[in-house]
Amino acid sequence: MSRTLSSPSGLDSGTVGWNQVTALIEEIANGSSRVHAGITGPGGSGKSVLLDELAAALQAEGISVARTLDEFARVESDGERCALLIDDAEHLEDDDAAEITRLMRGDGPHVVVAFRPWPRSAKVAHLVDRLGRERPHVVLQHLAASGIRERSATLLGDPLPADQIDRILDLTRGNPWFVDEVLLALHEDGWDLSESSPLPSAPLERLRHRLDRLDRGLLDFVVALAVGFSVSGPALATTPRFAGADLHALMAGARASGMVSPDGSLLPIVRMTVLQSVPEHELWPLRRELVDAIETAGIPLGVTAVELARHGFRDPRVAEALRLQADEAVSRDPVEAWRLYSSAIEAGADVASLAGRRAQAAWAAGDIRAAERLVDGLLTGREHPDLPRVINVAAAIWARKGMLQRAADAYIGLTGADARATAPLAAACRAVLGMVEEGRGLLTAASEVEYPTSAQIAVSLMAEGVLTSLDGALDRALSTLLQASNVMNESEEILPLPVVPAVLAAHVALNAGELGIAADVLRTASEAGQGGPAFRHRLRLTQALVALRADRPGRARRLLEATESSHRPLGLRDEVLAHSVRIGLARRTDDITSLVRAWNAARPTIASAPVDLTLFPALAELAVAGARLHEWHLVEDAIASAWELLDRAGRPTSWSTNLHWAEIQAAILRNDEAGLERHSAALHEYAPTDRVASRLAEAARIWAAALAGHVDVDAVEHAVRDLASTGYPWDAGRLAGHAAARAAEHRDTLQLLALARSLHPEEQSDDAGRASSADASETQADEARLSPREREVARLVLEGRTYAEIGAAIFISPRTAEHHIARIRRRLGVTTRSDLLARLRLVLGEDDDGR
Repeated sequence: MSRTLSSPSGLDSGTVGWNQVTALIEEIANGSSRVHAGITGPGGSGKSVLLDELAAALQAEGISVARTLDEFARVESDGERCALLIDDAEHLEDDDAAEITRLMRGDGPHVVVAFRPWPRSAKVAHLVDRLGRERPHVVLQHLAASGIRERSATLLGDPLPADQIDRILDLTRGNPWFVDEVLLALHEDGWDLSESSPLPSAPLERLRHRLDRLDRGLLDFVVALAVGFSVSGPALATTPRFAGADLHALMAGARASGMVSPDGSLLPIVRMTVLQSVPEHELWPLRRELVDAIETAGIPLGVTAVELARHGFRDPRVAEALRLQADEAVSRDPVEAWRLYSSAIEAGADVASLAGRRAQAAWAAGDIRAAERLVDGLLTGREHPDLPRVINVAAAIWARKGMLQRAADAYIGLTGADARATAPLAAACRAVLGMVEEGRGLLTAASEVEYPTSAQIAVSLMAEGVLTSLDGALDRALSTLLQASNVMNESEEILPLPVVPAVLAAHVALNAGELGIAADVLRTASEAGQGGPAFRHRLRLTQALVALRADRPGRARRLLEATESSHRPLGLRDEVLAHSVRIGLARRTDDITSLVRAWNAARPTIASAPVDLTLFPALAELAVAGARLHEWHLVEDAIASAWELLDRAGRPTSWSTNLHWAEIQAAILRNDEAGLERHSAALHEYAPTDRVASRLAEAARIWAAALAGHVDVDAVEHAVRDLASTGYPWDAGRLAGHAAARAAEHRDTLQLLALARSLHPEEQSDDAGRASSADASETQADEARLSPREREVARLVLEGRTYAEIGAAIFISPRTAEHHIARIRRRLGVTTRSDLLARLRLVLGEDDDGR
């Protein structure tokens, strides 16, 4: 090791191997018999330092110490009180080795010899063997993480953090001398240890000096290992440079030097030293020989290509190897694929030929802008040799912007096998635009791909599922789309797509009134990363719309906030979804200020909103809000486009029903009796063959009657419960509230208000289980002092609602809300509003609830 750790007496030495030689010191000091021992380890393991420590300890015990044979000849002491300590025994001349062996007798000195495992002459080997027969050699071990931590505390004053300890262990493999060099570089040169940080000049010089001490053949071998040669493959044996070399001896020497691990790999810090200090003109031929040897052996370059490119080596074979690796990674690890494509370019690959692949990697990694820049550059020039890949990425980008028609046309423009592969994507685009016949024709005409991947199967199922939903077979369509989503999740492939199966499955489930299925398929797809980062917002915002339909505004708000906190840009379709969620949240809380603010922010997007089947729930939110704010004209064209789409599709019942319901809600707000009657009549027409349409039609009839002052409590209750069970719990509560406001009898009013309250579930915190048991018991004790109704009011207070807003939200008068809040203040023993809010957060676990 490079620096001594012991005190002058040596009693507290931290030197590697010290604990193993303390018994030798005691035995020598007692003088009962002669001690003959060997200490071995590779270069840097600490043999010399250990001998120095041993010498100091023996001298403190009054033992004479000689470090060479010449010194021993001058020592005036009998053998019992004399110790001969020999370092670097592998370099002894034969006569000296024989002399030391002769001194190992009963009346001779104590003999301790330190040596590397290799090389050794026959005489030295005899000496080492003789020492080993008398007692096992002291074998010095490399430092583990705990040893490096202790070492850093001793040398630097404080132990290093765990990540730096791990980095030092990785760089040095625990070799003590190299550990000390790294610690010194940290302390004196401020080295930050990152992989991109070069060695500072001072430690580089010291390490280079250690390299220069190697003989020329061994140095060439170490440099070869540094550029990428490996002893485990055929390349080293087949390269002309080492054709006549004794590779076994070279490896033994490299291991003995401490620069190579027992497994034959070069210490990373030695590799850094070689690559920083050896001139490029010496490294380049070795790298070329490496590639030639690997090619001759017929084995792939693999990670060697990455390393060669990283160090600026340009060769078409390296570039091609990197391209092949990137092609394998692009659908599963796109970030790695992008890095490999970039490395291929650095190795000499043609930039233009890789542009399509890089665009796909950028899309799959979620960097949509980079993907768009690349495909735009390709589509404006001559036809690209990788055109199908370019078209796939371009179509996915256009679909994200709402240009599904252009995406479909791009897919259809391909020919041959490429057209067969993209036919399901084109069919899905056509179907989502209501072009059922065209979509079915594309799917039927294209022959099956001979050996489809799981992702291709999922895409085919997706196209089949959405077309089936437009044909009216809702249950079969939902089953097919759920299967498509599951297959896509399991494939873990990230392909450029216009839409993902989970989104379509969720919309079909919404049409069927199956909110639980819609929520589950989206959750599972989000967890699996279906579609990759490009679809993360789409899945999340569709989840938020499902949560709004399920009357779970807290969950919808959290999903929206997660989207807003992301730095990834939204495409136009995602922007429409995000605005509809904001507007829906404001509408459900009857917060007119927030509603106006959200609407004003959405106006530019609403004016340019594309229309396709996947945007129908968002369009429904915008339609009702536009009617309430007297800005129906802003959504009128979009609504008209939606009906045109449905007309093209043959007015499929399941897709039309929910839009009719949104039109009914808007008509009620606009006092449009004709519109109310027209859309109610349409639902009644669908009712005989569609459960959802039947219940919505009855709810519309009851609502119209209630608005006219005709409230049949039993009929209202039945319609409200049916509406809630069909996937419209919030609308059901509003129907009950509107009917209660117009009931003739006070008793009927109370009954309907109670019904409305029962349909307004309190959301439970997703994180409630994180609270400690002490906090939980305190919360339970506090909540027990508030009635369920008071807790409901308390949650609304924490949302910043006014008395009027609280009353409107839970169907009580503002005065009653005020009374509830006054009672809550008394029960909690608070007087100021700030104290009230603080106490309510504790009582309701608001910090954990995240709302």
